[in-house]
Formats: sequence, C-alpha cells, structure tokens
Amino acid sequence: MPMTELINRQNIHEQLPKRDRMQLYKFVGKDIILWERNIGDDGDEIGKRVWPSAVDLCQFLENGAFPMADMKVLELGAGIGLVGIVASLLGAEVTLTDLPNIVGNMEENVRANTKEGCKYPPKVQPLVWGRNLQRIKGPKDGVHYDYVIGTDVIYIENTFDDLLETLKYFCDPKTTVLLGCHFRLKSRDLKFIDLFKRDFRIVKEHAIPGQGVNKVLFEARMKVLSYMYS
Repeated sequence: MPMTELINRQNIHEQLPKRDRMQLYKFVGKDIILWERNIGDDGDEIGKRVWPSAVDLCQFLENGAFPMADMKVLELGAGIGLVGIVASLLGAEVTLTDLPNIVGNMEENVRANTKEGCKYPPKVQPLVWGRNLQRIKGPKDGVHYDYVIGTDVIYIENTFDDLLETLKYFCDPKTTVLLGCHFRLKSRDLKFIDLFKRDFRIVKEHAIPGQGVNKVLFEARMKVLSYMYS
C-alpha cells in the first residue's frame, strides 16, 4: 500500500482510540451503573452510549407521569439499557430491543442493575426495525403492550419507514407510544413526525423543562383505522 494513500473518513474512525466508560445514574432511589463499551471520540457511537432523551424520559417515569407498575413495555433502540432498567425497577414487564451488535453490552448492563427489586425480570432481544418482526410477539399473537417507547430514535432518514413499520407492528389502539425526541436537524426530524401522524394520534407533546423547543416527549396512540388495515 503506497504511503501516500489518502485516509478516508472511515479509516480515520477506525484509527481513533476506543475506550470503555462507566456512567452513574440515580433513579428510583438506586445507583444505576452503566458501561459504555468501545466508545470513541468521533461522536459516531449510536447505540453505545446514553443519549439525553433517555435521561429525560427516566425523569418522567420516576415522577409518575406514566405508571409502570405491572405494565407491559417494549423499548425500541434501547442502547445500553437505561430507560428499560428504570421501567423495570418501577415494576414494569419490559422487553428491551436493539441491533444484534448492541444487545450484548445492553444485556450485561440490564442484568447487573436488575438483580434485585424487579417484579418481572427484563428481557433483552435483538431487533432490526422492519425485519423479521414476528420473532417478538405482538398484537397479531394476542400480546398487548401498554407502552412502546423509544428515545433519540429519529436520526437517520432512511430508517424512518422501517421504524414506522415496527411501531405499527407492535402497537394497538390502546398502546401508549412514548417517543423522546431531540431535534438536531429539524428539516429532517420533522419529516418523521409528519409520517408518524398518518397512523398515530399525538395525545400530548410534553415539554422538557429548561430545554426550549428542541427536545420534546411525544405521547401518542395508534389510530383505529390504521390498526385495522395494518
């Protein structure tokens, strides 16, 4: 290989130093210790770290805005597991999902933080949006989720259709959808909200205290006609 070969962006990412990092959170009166594995400095670590909207949603859950006790919860794009862990500690029956290369570390974090104090042992499952969704039981199998949740899942436009398909697959009209959104590029992110509104009715837009208009928690329900024809 010639020494003069240009280093492209991917090669630069591969050469940046990686590290493990421990993060400490306190919710539900418990210290939650999470490990972010193989983190670099390039800001390209989707799924490997805790993003702001996850912390925001945990605060809503801890404050009782959305009762979790004995609720059945499915989390999409759960990352390293913070929201699902907090929901489990609050008494929910939780299934956390993310890409196959993400769930290994997530499972370690979930197991370490839910050994005690959980009525229902949380489950961790690999899930690629829009692909082989039937591997996890949903309404078509007679399984109702009280909540389907996702935080900071709106970030890549070419995943919007798959995310919507996944939400529609696992929701029924009585399911409450909670989407924590940090609008980093509004022209892109609001496209998803427009698509989302075709099949879901937004019940309320919960403002994030002190965060202005760029962060919102959407509470929504699937439209009955959309469910009937899905």
